[in-house]
Order: sequence, then C-alpha cells, then structure tokens
Amino acid sequence: MPLVLESLLQLRQAAREAEPRLRGKLESIWESLAAVVGPTIRPADAARLLGVSEPSLKRWLDSRDIASVLTPRGRREIPLGELLDLVDEVNRTRESGSRRPLSGVLRERARRAEAAVDIDRLLPHTRPRAHRTAELQALAYHRLVAERLDDHLLEQARRRLDEWTNTGRIHPAWSEQWGSILSRSPDEIREAISADTPEAQQLRQTSPFAGTLTEHERRLLTKAVAARVSR
Repeated sequence: MPLVLESLLQLRQAAREAEPRLRGKLESIWESLAAVVGPTIRPADAARLLGVSEPSLKRWLDSRDIASVLTPRGRREIPLGELLDLVDEVNRTRESGSRRPLSGVLRERARRAEAAVDIDRLLPHTRPRAHRTAELQALAYHRLVAERLDDHLLEQARRRLDEWTNTGRIHPAWSEQWGSILSRSPDEIREAISADTPEAQQLRQTSPFAGTLTEHERRLLTKAVAARVSR
C-alpha cells in the first residue's frame, strides 16, 4: 500500500505541474487509482508513509492534530487527501534537514491556523442571534476558503462534486447548482460561497469544499464561532 500511495502523491504533483492538455489526463488516472485505494487509509500504512511509529501517530490522532474518520466498520482511519497533503509537507520539511519533520509540519499548521482564523475578519458584521451556530461555522469556513481559493482548490471541489454526483451522494438539484457556481470565474465563486444569504446557507450544507481546511483550522473556527455566539 505505501508504494501505491507514493505513486498517487507523485502523480498528483505531476498533474499540478503539467500543461492544461495533459493535466486532465493525469487527473483522470489519479482519480482511477485513488478509487482503487479507497477514501481512507489505515493508521499502520499512514505511519509507514509518514516515517513515524504507530503509537506516535495514534497520539496525534487522539489530540486531533491529524484528521481521522470512522469507517462503516467502526475503525479510525485517515482521509486519503489529508494523508497525501501531510506526506507532501513532510517530504519538503525533511529535505530542509528537519529530524522530526511531521512534528514540524503540525506545528507550522497550528501557527498558520492561528494567523488565518481571525473571526472578526471572517464575520465582521454578523448578528449572532440571527443565525444558528452551525450556519455561522459554515459561513466563516467558506469565507476562509474564499480567501485562499486557487486553481488547485477549484479542481479538488470539481472532482469531489463529480464523485458525489456519480455516486448519488448529493441531490441532483444541489449538484446542478454547485456545478453552475464552479463554472464561474474565481471572483464570482468567492462571492457565491461566502454570501450571507438564506440561499447560500442552504447551499453550504452540501459544499464540495468540505475538507479544504486543516484540522487545526476547523478546530479554531469551531471555538471562535462558539465564543462569538455566546457573547
């Protein structure tokens, strides 16, 4: 399994750097291989790929510094995208000479999250009593996504929407609306996903931008919104 995951990582990087005509073909191959691997990875395989022991990885999973999900069989595993992002960052950190690259990556993620999650910037004029907490969390989440929206994030969202549509995980009406939004210019997409309107609130419940932020950022957003609502 680690060899397959390494191939996925290399293929993803090649797709990012490829010219547009080749990028689509590489992404198609990547999606086919990712479907074979599955949406989540066992901690044992993840630990080997990250170059850490299973007990060390378990501590980071327990502290939620690394995202995990429960599979239908009740096992805790790591989302494929989360793991590949971590491996990519760990490899770059290791090349810089770090002896504990995963620790360094997680510390840097925490530092970036602290800098990025400024609730007064993300929700400057919100009246908390007019919203449910979950709606505010989704609004702040998507406003942060909008700030860092780029071609890579858009490609991820489009692939995720295609997957959900093909597997029936999203209602056709929502799929059509999201498809329309994701076909627009980046500025129009930013405006649509960060709007504070009833229509946008409903749309964000089925967002293909789910999983875009790191676990650190999601945790900080949740705490910040809870504090804002309790004022």
